[in-house]
Amino acid sequence: MPYANLAGRRLRVLAAALAASLIALPALAQGAGPRLSAPVAAAPVAGGDEMRDFLSSAQPMVSVIDPPGGPVRAARFAGAATVPEPGPAAISPGQPGRPVRSMVDEAEYRALAIGGSATASSPSIGAENHGIGLEDTPYQYNDYLLVPSPYYAPYRSVGRLIFRASDGLTYWCTAALINRAILVTAGHCVFDGGANDDSGFNQAGYFYPGYSDADGADQRFGRCRVLRWGTTSDWYATGDLNGGYDVGVALCDVIEDARWTYVNGWLPGDRLGYLGFCYENCRRSYRFLTQLGYPGNYYGGGEMTVSQHLEISRQAIPNIPSEIGLDFIFGSGMQGGSSGGPHIANIGDLDDSSSALGEDTERNVIYAVTSWGFTLPQFKIQGASPLSGVDNANDFASLYNAMCRASRRLHGRASCRSLP
Repeated sequence: MPYANLAGRRLRVLAAALAASLIALPALAQGAGPRLSAPVAAAPVAGGDEMRDFLSSAQPMVSVIDPPGGPVRAARFAGAATVPEPGPAAISPGQPGRPVRSMVDEAEYRALAIGGSATASSPSIGAENHGIGLEDTPYQYNDYLLVPSPYYAPYRSVGRLIFRASDGLTYWCTAALINRAILVTAGHCVFDGGANDDSGFNQAGYFYPGYSDADGADQRFGRCRVLRWGTTSDWYATGDLNGGYDVGVALCDVIEDARWTYVNGWLPGDRLGYLGFCYENCRRSYRFLTQLGYPGNYYGGGEMTVSQHLEISRQAIPNIPSEIGLDFIFGSGMQGGSSGGPHIANIGDLDDSSSALGEDTERNVIYAVTSWGFTLPQFKIQGASPLSGVDNANDFASLYNAMCRASRRLHGRASCRSLP
């Protein structure tokens, strides 16, 4: 399981609270290039009861840090960085995939419409929009259950990633399609950070696009087996949290065992679509983003939940004012299992007739992935690593291109297009 090198010591990233520790600013990129696993040789399980046991044994992957000891303090804000990332963000566009109506018969389509709306009797928790000591700060948020379930674009391009880690245990994270067969997630969801050896890669895994517990073992979009894993050079060698480099990728096989049989035998992004993504100049002092995830504290991690908030970098981290956020820092109630979830700009569709459309208008673009949270749940703060890292140190284009080359060898040249 991944670990974080905090305050000069290796601390296991556990699915429980860690002992209190200071975090030191992590080392920046060493420029060793992206790291990909060897091809995964075989399916981890045979199917049937063995598959059900594999899924039921999964626990949420939790990546957490503690603030220094002493009383909880409200956030202090350093001045915004005066030197921005060079140039505008570089974006690779996504595509929405096939309409739902082309994938199901009319009876099931009507059933979706009937069952897809929230009701006044739907179980819910009270409103929560900030953590302790953060009333008058930008670290406020709105978390909610996605209704209806994620069978429409772009939400169905996001799902649960269930995997057997290098420690032999089974966990789940969140991941998103960024091409026909390529996923983006957190580095600690693919590799035991800082292991600095290929034995740190996951042993096996499956991606379930648009996962919903309501479907049980009969998931409408099925699953795809993961064939390769990849991560940034710094997560591979160092594994610090709040370093801006907890980013990973994975390569899917074709969809299998989908209830909507129209998608079986196709690469997931061919039918379901995929999100756009930023690969250069992703990190800014402020971005308003939508976070998607399957956190274990909401609905047992079985339903997609949404968090909307302002994300901030280059300022003091709330409750650790001596440390600066190299990641995006933001308010959220999500906990373990949300790791790897996409942080999306301009989610959804919009038709604007204004003569002044504003800036950064590309729709459904991933800028970051969920990386960590605080051990103490009352803080309601998380961090997300920007895909490009600090000063573009992740060289995400090279990581993506390496996985794209693997995809083209396995699935054909049409499976992806390399970035410039």
